Amino acid sequence: MAAMSKVTLDEFLRMRDDEKPALEYAGGEVTQKPMPDRLHSTLQGYLIVLLFHFLEETRLGKALPEFRCIFGPPGRVRVFVPDLVYVASERLTADRYLHAAPDLAIEILSPGQNMARLVDKVHFYLLNGVRLVWVIDPDAATIAVLAPGMEGRTLAAGDTLDGGDVLPGFRVSVDDIFAQIQV
Repeated sequence: MAAMSKVTLDEFLRMRDDEKPALEYAGGEVTQKPMPDRLHSTLQGYLIVLLFHFLEETRLGKALPEFRCIFGPPGRVRVFVPDLVYVASERLTADRYLHAAPDLAIEILSPGQNMARLVDKVHFYLLNGVRLVWVIDPDAATIAVLAPGMEGRTLAAGDTLDGGDVLPGFRVSVDDIFAQIQV
């Protein structure tokens, strides 16, 4: 879906929120996330199961797929729906949406993904409170790991993805992640 005409944040928040794929808001523009494919959906499902089981044991917080996050500096608030987020227990509220940056945002590349928009989104995440970002590329079988103030790194076959100080104790082999999409 192409960007719609400019709307205010308040207008966007009054719009129906059941659109699939989800709608996001940045700088007055409403855009629709790209339609996921089998690879994207399989990786998203696998990671939510891994994170769910890890978080059930540790009670550190919750992992949520396709969860609307509304955050940013006054006058520049954006609304994003990462593929998966982790939010620490002490930051969870009873609100329907997260009105803050998630601790971890996971983005899985989809066919037709607008790379400039994704780079802008990740940059916004890192400048506005997201403590850790994983960008997963199913086609290249790589995971970019980014955190504010740190040099990014790209993980591939033979590497291990860990949660750092955001998800202490979480570890999974990159090979195990991408084995899920082999037919």
